Formats: sequence, C-alpha cells, structure tokens
Amino acid sequence: MEKDVKELKSYKLIEAIAKVMDKYYVDPLLGLVPTLGDAVTSLLTLPYLYFSVFKLRSIPLTLALLCNMLIDLAMGVIPFWIGDILDFFNHSYIKNYRLITGYVEGDEEMIKSVDRRAWWMAVMIAVLCLLIWLLIKFAVWAWDWLIGLF
Repeated sequence: MEKDVKELKSYKLIEAIAKVMDKYYVDPLLGLVPTLGDAVTSLLTLPYLYFSVFKLRSIPLTLALLCNMLIDLAMGVIPFWIGDILDFFNHSYIKNYRLITGYVEGDEEMIKSVDRRAWWMAVMIAVLCLLIWLLIKFAVWAWDWLIGLF
C-alpha cells in the first residue's frame, strides 16, 4: 500500500503544501494579511483532510489533523501580529504531513498514539472552536478600540 499511496496526486500535493507553507514560511507570511491570510491557510488543510478521510479512511487521524489545523488557526487570529509571530514556530503542515506519512508507512507506535488520543482530539476540537470564536470577537473589539484611539 505504501508505494501506491505515495504515487497519488493527493499525497504529492500535501507533501508540496507542507514544504511550501512551513519550510519556506509562507504560512506565517500569509497570516500577515488580516482575515484573508488565515482563511487561505485554513483552506490549504483541506487536501490533508480529504486524504485522511477518503484515502486512508481514518477518523482518529482526521481528528488529529483537524485539531492541528484549529490550533494553527487559533494562533493566527491572535491580534497585533502576536499570532503571526507564533505561527513561525508552529509548523502545523509538517506535523500533519508526518502524521499522514506515519499512517502510510504503517508506523504502529504513531498510529496507536493517534488512535488512543482520538476522544481527546474530539474534545479539543470543540474547545478550540469556542476559543477561536472568542479570539475573533476579541480581535474585532481590539481593532475597533485601537481605531477609536485615532
């Protein structure tokens, strides 16, 4: 299975996205564009989710990928460029690529670890969604307050 899966266009796409977004720091640079940058970077995680759901058919892996994406998004919406600075250190695309590679290569230890944490990932996703909503509300309030000073 490993060789066949690695030849798929979708696998090559996620490999390329990880390289461009994290190794060349395109993710934090796009994050400098308010709102639009975070939206674009979040959309670029869709191939990872597609691969996990439709090619590997793993719900625990999909939850782990989604959790990493939401952590990256939560950091990105922290206002005043703090989130963008944090984004330079959080390589979520490489983390997600390594998770997928572990599944493709049959890394039993990594697969068991992801499977064991699946329930907690689901809880984390709910918490992160709430946190992102609160961070967005705070960011809007903070920018309105800052603009009101001038």
